[in-house]
Amino acid sequence: MKKIMRYGFIACLLACLSVCALAQQPAGTDESRKMVAEVCAAAAEMTSLQCDFVQVKQLSLLQTALTSKGKMYYRGGDRLRWEYTSPYTYTFVLNGDRVMLKSSEKTDVVSVRSSRMFQEIARIMLNSVTGRCLADESDFKVTMYKADGQWEARLVPQQKEMAALFSEVRLHIDPKLRMVTVVELKERSGDTTRIEMKNVRKNGTIDDAVFSVQ
Repeated sequence: MKKIMRYGFIACLLACLSVCALAQQPAGTDESRKMVAEVCAAAAEMTSLQCDFVQVKQLSLLQTALTSKGKMYYRGGDRLRWEYTSPYTYTFVLNGDRVMLKSSEKTDVVSVRSSRMFQEIARIMLNSVTGRCLADESDFKVTMYKADGQWEARLVPQQKEMAALFSEVRLHIDPKLRMVTVVELKERSGDTTRIEMKNVRKNGTIDDAVFSVQ
């Protein structure tokens, strides 16, 4: 279960902060550059994001898929809440330099500075929001696609930790919203995870209590 939740959180970051990856698209056709520019412009205007999500995990050794549901909230450059509500409850909250991991059994609060993984999460998040990612091509190699009125970014991880887990990440982008609505994670093990964002609401008011870490 912890593995599924960890991958879900990674997918969440890629979905709501995908401007980081998209901004690293190598110079290509005018159409590709235009797609990237439009998504980046939309991301720059986003101050908050909230949505429901459905996560489907397909294990390579099983015939049935594991489905879970939850909610995601993002605000500013350092606040994120990824919450599973069914069939189990688990919450991950990032607020500044602190992270809270909460299950039905216990709650842990840790400092971002104490963990290299959390430091990387914070780095990617802040680079995405502030635009520093435009000069950083170390996280993903990205290829853009367009077919049947839909956009897709295919990301190949460049960092050792991510590359050890995933062979490829695919971001399905709604060209009207100019944002990611589906994330597909293809793991080295052969397992796949698909997360679809639903009821997306941008730039709305989100109460501070949502991001409380205690």
